[in-house]
Order: sequence, then structure tokens, then C-alpha cells
Amino acid sequence: MAAASYSRRNVALAVYRRPPVFAAFLGVAPQGGAAGPEDALRVLVDQVPAAAAVAPAWLRQRHGTDVLRTTKPGPTGDGDALIVSEPGVAATVFVADCVPVLIAAGDSVAAVHAGWRGLASGVLASAVHELSRSSFRDGTSAEAWIGPAIGPCCYEVGEDVAAQVESRSGPDVVTRRPGRKPHLDLSLAAWRQLAGLGVAPVSTVKRCVRCSPDWWSYRRDGARAGRNYGFIWR
Repeated sequence: MAAASYSRRNVALAVYRRPPVFAAFLGVAPQGGAAGPEDALRVLVDQVPAAAAVAPAWLRQRHGTDVLRTTKPGPTGDGDALIVSEPGVAATVFVADCVPVLIAAGDSVAAVHAGWRGLASGVLASAVHELSRSSFRDGTSAEAWIGPAIGPCCYEVGEDVAAQVESRSGPDVVTRRPGRKPHLDLSLAAWRQLAGLGVAPVSTVKRCVRCSPDWWSYRRDGARAGRNYGFIWR
């Protein structure tokens, strides 16, 4: 991918360290060129020097439930959850309103793209179940981090969308008011689903990207929106 330059003043960052795992969410403002995973990781290195030894792996995200595994950096295929067990390779997700979810379990890490379609269809369950095949051993538990996403303050949806996510996540993820469309809390839906799958602890970056100009939002920025990134590695 073409290199891009960035304004360091506009880097939004949330980093979690649980040795040997690093989980990071990054919002970057490109000044020129295309902003791809490798470009974003270079920006992250300025803030998190440990990322200098890491290379990203990523998917062509499709708003589905397919889970892929890889041991190598670079583009991996079509899917919405990527599992990596190789140290030094960062599972990567990129979003502009959807929920980026990072998971660590045993010797594996996963990056999940969880929009309303994925949450309604069970992408988190697919990722956790795939992780459980190889990573939940000897009492090992999973931990997750939910990154910045559009908040319930701004995410107005149709009743059909609200009902699909609600049926999988619980009634408190939807706010309904007379005469108005429902508002959907995607981050809470992700949290509820992870908790139901036995993932704990789960940390959430409580930030609405549409309200926060330091993070990208498709609903606010439209076609010119860049992407917010999530990286997780060992």
C-alpha cells in the first residue's frame, strides 16, 4: 500500500498492556496518500516503541462471521475475525463506526470487526469458539478489549436492525422513544455477547467516534472517512 503521512497532533490512542500481550486502538488523520494497516502501524511505533518489532496481518472485511487464522503478516483473505498465534504478528482490524474487538487467549490473539450485521450474526461467538479449539487450555481464560465505536447517542437505526442485535445481546442495547427511531449501543452489545461467552475481563474505550473528531466516523465524515485501527500482538 502507498505510504501516507500523518499529523502527529491528531493521533488518538488507547493502549493496553497485559504481558506478553499488547492491544492498541489508533485513530490517525492522513495528510496525503492511502492509510493502510502498515502505515497506521508506523504511526503507532511513534507512540508505542514495542510495535517496531511487529508486522500487521489483516483481512478483507465483509460484515460476516468468517474466522481465519494466519502465522504471517500481510493480507490474509476474506473474513471478519483474524486469529494469530505467531509472536510478532499483529492481528489487525480497521473500522469507521463499527466496533473493533481485540481478544487474547492463551498463546493466541484475535482481532474482530463487529458491525451490527456481525453482532447480529454471531461473529464474536465464531471467534471465541475458534479460539477455544486451541487456546483455552489448562484453565486459561480469555480477555478482551472493545475499542472506540459509534455510540448510542448517535447510532439511530431502523427497528429491523435494532431487533436483530437485541435478540442476540439483550434489551438494554436498544433505546426506544415514542416517535423516534431506535438508538443502538453496539459497544454494549459486544460486551454483553463476550460476557455471555465467558470472556472476562472485558475493557471498553467509552468514546463515541461520531462525537469525537480525533476518531474517524463514517456517519460524520462520509466517503472521506479514514479508518480507526486495532492491533493486538504477543
